Amino acid sequence: MSSPGHSRHLVVCHQDLQGSNVLKAKREPWLAIDPKPIVGEPAFDAASLLRDRRWSIDRRIIQRRLDLLAAELDLERDRMQGWGLVHALHWGVGPNKIEPELVECARLLAA
Repeated sequence: MSSPGHSRHLVVCHQDLQGSNVLKAKREPWLAIDPKPIVGEPAFDAASLLRDRRWSIDRRIIQRRLDLLAAELDLERDRMQGWGLVHALHWGVGPNKIEPELVECARLLAA
């Protein structure tokens, strides 16, 4: 896995784009809610889909999500994997919390 490093292509990212924050809408096909706006690269935003906890997470699921997102969004798989690790640790470990599912997601992404 390569280091996320710097990207020249920056966009406004949602930062919490996961299944429970995407709703079916009337004015558009989909509506992303509860953004935590930040400027970053597209692979950073796509990585939040790797840690979606609505389903159980195992190595096979993580690899499949990486493959699908890389192909459908034309993003570098290694960059998404690196950002996915960052996402999982950021959202899963804090001064007063440890979320085992996200720590496991980070472990799978680091392997």
